[in-house]
Amino acid sequence: MRFLDAAVEYSVYGLIFFIPISIAMIGSLAGFVVTFFILKQVISPDFSSIKSNKALFMLLLVFFIFMALSIINSGPLAVKSLKVLLIKWGRFPLLLWAIIDTFRDARRLKRAIGVLLFSCALVGLSVFTQKFFGFEFLRGRASGGSLASVTGPFKNPNGLSSYLTFFIPLLLSLAVWRWKNIFIRIGLSLVAAMLIASSLWALCRGGWLGAIAGLIFLALVINCRLIKKFFWQAFFASYIFLVPLIGIALFYFQNRRDSYRFTLYQGAWGMIKDHPLFGVGLGTFMDYCAAYTNNPGVFYAHNCYLQIWAESGIFSLLFFLLFVGYIFYKNIGLCWKIRPSLSLYALIGLSAGLAGFLTHSFLEVHLYSFQLSFLFWAVLGLTVALSSLISRQDKQNIGI
Repeated sequence: MRFLDAAVEYSVYGLIFFIPISIAMIGSLAGFVVTFFILKQVISPDFSSIKSNKALFMLLLVFFIFMALSIINSGPLAVKSLKVLLIKWGRFPLLLWAIIDTFRDARRLKRAIGVLLFSCALVGLSVFTQKFFGFEFLRGRASGGSLASVTGPFKNPNGLSSYLTFFIPLLLSLAVWRWKNIFIRIGLSLVAAMLIASSLWALCRGGWLGAIAGLIFLALVINCRLIKKFFWQAFFASYIFLVPLIGIALFYFQNRRDSYRFTLYQGAWGMIKDHPLFGVGLGTFMDYCAAYTNNPGVFYAHNCYLQIWAESGIFSLLFFLLFVGYIFYKNIGLCWKIRPSLSLYALIGLSAGLAGFLTHSFLEVHLYSFQLSFLFWAVLGLTVALSSLISRQDKQNIGI
C-alpha cells in the first residue's frame, strides 16, 4: 500500500512537471497515476475523500450524466461520442479523485506547489532564450523573429499564455506573504516579473484578459477582510467591468485574420438552436463544423462554454459552471474566516489562476487541449486538496 501511495504521489509530481515539456510523458504519467490509484483502491477501498467533498463530486457526476445523455443525439457518431466520454473526459474525474485523495497532508502539497513553481520558472526562462537567442531550450522551438510572438515550449502563443495565466497570480500571492527570508520574496517576484513579460511577448489578447481577471480575483480576495461586507458586490462589479474588455477584444478580432472565430461562434450557436438541451453529441463539434459554418475546414469553437453547450447541451454547461463555481465559493468562504497563512495565500493564488484560465476560456478551448486540460484538472485537484487541508486544520484549531 505504501508503494502504491508513493507511486501515485510521485507520478503526480512528474505529471505536473512535464505538462509544458513532453506530451508523451503527460500521457504516460497520467496513466500511472490512474492505474496505481485504482490498484490502491481495489486492495484497500477508501472513499473518505469523496465523502468529505460530497457536493463537489455530486456536481461532477451530474455533469458527466448529462454529457452521457448527449450521445442520444450523436446518431452515426455514437461510438465516437462514447469514446470521447470514457477516454478523453473520463480520465479526469479519476485524476481529480487521485490527487484529492493522495495530497491530504501539508508536506505533499508543498512539494507539489514547489514542482509547479520550478516547472513554470523553466518555462519563463525558455521564453527568454527564445526571445533573445532564437532558441527555446525545453522543446527546441525556434523563434519567429524579434517582432513575432513567442510560444515557449508550446505549439502556439495561446497555449503559452494560458499556461502563464495559471502561475502569475500564484507567484504574486506567495510573494506578498510575510517571508522571514527576504530573498524568497525577491525570487518569487523576479519569476513573476519574468512570466508577466513572457505573457506580454505572447501577444495573446485572450491571455491578457485572463491574466487581468486572475489579478482582479487575487486583489479582491487578499483584501476581502477589508471589504467583506461588500465582497460579492465588488467581485461581480469587477467582472462586469471585465465584460466590456472582452467585448473590445472581440471587436478587435473582427478586422483581423482571426475573425473567423465569429463564424465558428455562429456555427456553435446554430448547433445550440437545433439541439439546446442535449447538444449535437459529445465530441462531434468538428464533425458538424463545416455544415453549420458553410465553410470548409475543421475547427474547435474557440470558446469552451459554447463548445460544451453545443456538444452536450445546456445542462452539461450549467453543471460544469456549478462544479467550478462551488470550488470558488468554498475557497472564498475560507478566506473570510481563516486567519492569514502561507497555505491560505497559496490557495488564493491557485484559485486566482483558475479564475484567469476560465476567463481566457471564453476565447479559446483550452479544456480540449491535451496539455492544458491536464493542467486544469491537476491544479483543480491540488486546490481542492489544499482547501480541505486548511478546513481540517481550522476545525482542529491547529496553526498552518
